Amino acid sequence: MKKLQHHEFQLAIQFSEELTNTDLWIDMAELLLAAAKLLEAEVIQYWSEVRVEAGQVVSTPSRKNVHGPYFLLTAYALENYFKALLVHKNRESFRNRLLTKIPNYIKAHDLLGLARKVSMKLTIVEEDLLSRLSRSSMWAARYPIPTGPTAITAIRLFSDGKTYLVAYFRPEDIGLVRAFVNRLREYVTKEIGISHNQALNQRG
Repeated sequence: MKKLQHHEFQLAIQFSEELTNTDLWIDMAELLLAAAKLLEAEVIQYWSEVRVEAGQVVSTPSRKNVHGPYFLLTAYALENYFKALLVHKNRESFRNRLLTKIPNYIKAHDLLGLARKVSMKLTIVEEDLLSRLSRSSMWAARYPIPTGPTAITAIRLFSDGKTYLVAYFRPEDIGLVRAFVNRLREYVTKEIGISHNQALNQRG
């Protein structure tokens, strides 16, 4: 690594301290969840106006469907929670080190991969949810086209050895998201050693 100038050295110190501060990662997760919560009511309203007859959708409301942006913000929030725990688990490797960039394993956006890295066991329903959330955050709720030819795939292999469709939304997603957020929050805060209430009050 090249020798840093004084101002670069000071910035690197600040960067290293902030990167390894789990409070900052959790704080950002809760901020993103608060933003997602604002969209949640609109998502619920949208699905309440969808008409279904004999198991088939016969009409959809004229209002915009913001399920994708809701998933986008939720996925970003979960990322930050996972990365708070990753930083905690790797804290010894950061000790007395001056960092100038984010380690590659923290740059990852795939929520299933992040769950594996923190040894969090998932149900197939949770694998499905995280796969769909990741698809939204990586491209489907950000761009009109995928980031590459292979990204457009809507099928993913889960831990039970079966392949599943991961390009869809459903009204039950709100409940699934709420349940997983609570489970991940409790999992992360327990591993890090802070209370559930401390996590919720990070911004206070």
